[in-house]
Amino acid sequence: MHDWLFASGNCVWAHDFARRERVDFARGPVHAFMEQKEVFPGVLLFRAGSDGRSAFRIAMDGTSSEGQIVLGGMLGGAGTIAMEGTDEQDWREEGRFFALSPIERRVSYDVRARRDWQAVAVRLEAGALDLLGAEAALPQEVSNALAGRQQDMAVTGPLSAAIRTVAHALLRPVYDGPTGDLYRQAKVLELLAHQFDLLGARQDTGDISGRERRSVREARERLLADLRDPPDLAGLAAAVGMTPRRLNRNFRTLYGTTVFDYLRDARLDAAREALEAGSTLPLKQLAWELGYNQASNFVTAFRRRFGVSPGVYRRVRESDDA
Repeated sequence: MHDWLFASGNCVWAHDFARRERVDFARGPVHAFMEQKEVFPGVLLFRAGSDGRSAFRIAMDGTSSEGQIVLGGMLGGAGTIAMEGTDEQDWREEGRFFALSPIERRVSYDVRARRDWQAVAVRLEAGALDLLGAEAALPQEVSNALAGRQQDMAVTGPLSAAIRTVAHALLRPVYDGPTGDLYRQAKVLELLAHQFDLLGARQDTGDISGRERRSVREARERLLADLRDPPDLAGLAAAVGMTPRRLNRNFRTLYGTTVFDYLRDARLDAAREALEAGSTLPLKQLAWELGYNQASNFVTAFRRRFGVSPGVYRRVRESDDA
């Protein structure tokens, strides 16, 4: 059994997911939820999120002595992941992939959300080997953790667009009932595939100087400042004192994708957020405001990213709110 603690200010309360798979907690400005659901034997899906500006902590007592590994993604907010016996891992608003082996180790997530925070994670336990196959077919870190041989792994890496896309699909599924269960299982397997790829090929960002990190983050802010008419790569690179090639390389190292792909994903995320918020703008107008001169290109890109067209996505959200 895993004991979870939620803390906001001087208020602390416990929750046992074995009794109830979802907890909603509120304290002052903190409005957040966390859900644990077993998808396959030995494979547990966690979804979490909060609204508005808030700061709080989620902690788990490391009572299990059995092999396990947690693979997840922070999709917003900022904060720190701390696991006993390892270095703290930070993430910023752009999000971060993380991998932990919390075997008899306490783990805490300190969340600082300026707008919202979302997270999706999968915990693999020893029983997952029947589903995943032989240890030899898994990344070494995964097989070692599931066998109980690796108790000190706490790493982060760039959050790839593929992981972000699948995570959003799991946070806001478009199906329910038995079809929804199958959809969830398929998406969890897809998420694991992307996470295994990233874990096996995670990049070391130590060769980027502090100045260059600041310049890349400045480039990101400039890119997102005007989604309708952002600077081109050459202009963006010149504005932060880099060559286009070096900016793209460093951008990929920090954010897991190129400048162009990051812009595309940011536009689609903005469209999804607008539809989530109940925007009544015609899709053609929404597409134009986000930099798509052709609505058909917007619809195609949205469907490729989220699995459904923006029109269907809007109708599903409206039916949920009805």
